[in-house]
Amino acid sequence: MLIATLDDGRRISLVSTKFTRDQLNRLRSRERFYCPVCRSPVRLRLGNKKKWHFSHHPKDPCIVETEPESPIHLSGKEDLFQWTKVNGRMPELERYLPEIRQRPDIYLPGIRPIALEYQCSTLSEEKFRERTDGYTSLGIRPIWILGGARQKKSRFLARLSGFESQTIQFSKRSPSCHPFFSPYYVCYYYPAEKRICFAAQLHPVSKTVYIAREINQVLSAARPYQLMMPSFPFSSETFKQDWNDCKRRRRLNPPSHLAREEYWLRMQAYRLRINYSSFPSFVGLPHRDYIHFSLSPCLWQMWIYIIMTHGPADGWFTADMLMQTGKIGENETVFVRRPLPLCPRRSGAEVIRTYLGQLVKLGAADRRGDTYRLRSARRTGESAVDQLLKQDRLVLDLLEHEPDQ
Repeated sequence: MLIATLDDGRRISLVSTKFTRDQLNRLRSRERFYCPVCRSPVRLRLGNKKKWHFSHHPKDPCIVETEPESPIHLSGKEDLFQWTKVNGRMPELERYLPEIRQRPDIYLPGIRPIALEYQCSTLSEEKFRERTDGYTSLGIRPIWILGGARQKKSRFLARLSGFESQTIQFSKRSPSCHPFFSPYYVCYYYPAEKRICFAAQLHPVSKTVYIAREINQVLSAARPYQLMMPSFPFSSETFKQDWNDCKRRRRLNPPSHLAREEYWLRMQAYRLRINYSSFPSFVGLPHRDYIHFSLSPCLWQMWIYIIMTHGPADGWFTADMLMQTGKIGENETVFVRRPLPLCPRRSGAEVIRTYLGQLVKLGAADRRGDTYRLRSARRTGESAVDQLLKQDRLVLDLLEHEPDQ
């Protein structure tokens, strides 16, 4: 903690630079420090390596459950506090919210209050959702900023595992109506470099891996509103190249270890004598809202293709009908939802309906009211791999330029 109270109720903050080590040592010799939340005695830590802070005695923990604060977390919390203060947001450090027994790192008052959480340590998905729901129940908007050490990237791909994917946010400041632009992003902060980093324009290619654009900004040049409504440049050609690169690898280099869902899908294709690697180019299409399904678009769209080509004789389906299929086990489905508590909600049927609309736009399906049917439904769509790779590029160009139908 960076805040404590004294015997007379006064608060003392270690964020301020007005205290020297000697002054704090003298204060410690004549005063006792208490947790502002539970009023338990706390110790003043004035080490040489870790940032000065207060801590509870091990045998007397606080009623607010928190993780141990690392030097990076303490430093980042102070940076973000000073940054919001300089930008006129009147922040409150470690404000206790008794209704939900939570204490955000930084609380920003206003018509719609904001709770900034700088998360450097691992958090269970259940605990993350509990804290997020706690803030929203009070009308507080939670903004989760991950520690820079949690960022995992390779070229144009970002990996979000465990609770990290639940920190995905949605920006309302979309600079483009482009069909492939994604307003979804995750925010990181690097205290040593005083740098905010956005993993932006997220498009999932697996449960944990996303195509992403890394956008960096020096903290002093950023503004707090950008945590909620950042604006990102977009390159259509770069995205199409990256998406097709991932799709090409899926065709030519199947993973050595198959996830349960993909193994199940491959078994269905095998039983129907469908060459799984030669799926049609209209399987595996991108769209901003496909982030709401946990599986790769290549997987759940492959299932829709299988159902629509080997389903009822008339071949007409609604989005709701398709949503009811794909059950792998008693509680598993290829249409499992990705938990995104910080984003606008999309129903599974809405997501599927978007994909069916893309099929109509490509001329691969017909529409009759709310029902859809694949054209030449009984054909497998197989062809030489080199021809499929060309078609993979072509369908993205068509989606980009053809008017909606």
